[in-house]
Amino acid sequence: MVRFKHRYLVVELCYEDGSSGDESLDEKELFRELKKAVLLLHGDFGAACVQRSLNVKYLNVLTRIAIIRCSRQHYQVLSSSMALIRSIHNRQCSTRTLHLGGTIRSCQRFLIRHNKLQLRTLLQQCSSPEESARIVELIRASEKSTTPQ
Repeated sequence: MVRFKHRYLVVELCYEDGSSGDESLDEKELFRELKKAVLLLHGDFGAACVQRSLNVKYLNVLTRIAIIRCSRQHYQVLSSSMALIRSIHNRQCSTRTLHLGGTIRSCQRFLIRHNKLQLRTLLQQCSSPEESARIVELIRASEKSTTPQ
């Protein structure tokens, strides 16, 4: 029996108004938008190819990050279609692919590195010492939790 191989896309949802994520957004809504975009660009054939393996594995509305699973054969169909997503929940939105991986573990490792980088850029933009101290504390906590033992 042959193993079914997947690709995992780490995607950032970028809202045009610059605000944080939509609290009412869920995996089902994102799945519908992805399916609609594939149908619009690639038609019934593309939708049929992608729909069987398409799955939103992780969605964090606060950080606006999602991990989407798709078959290895058809991930390019999904990736090209994500450019057509212009609104979710009647809010102007675009998608940006941050990482493409073969396993969820590789995507999680990428997200850890990405979040550390985001914290370091926030540290440079701090205006008060209290904010700086809080972000330094978060960076140190993240380094302790990812250190191999």
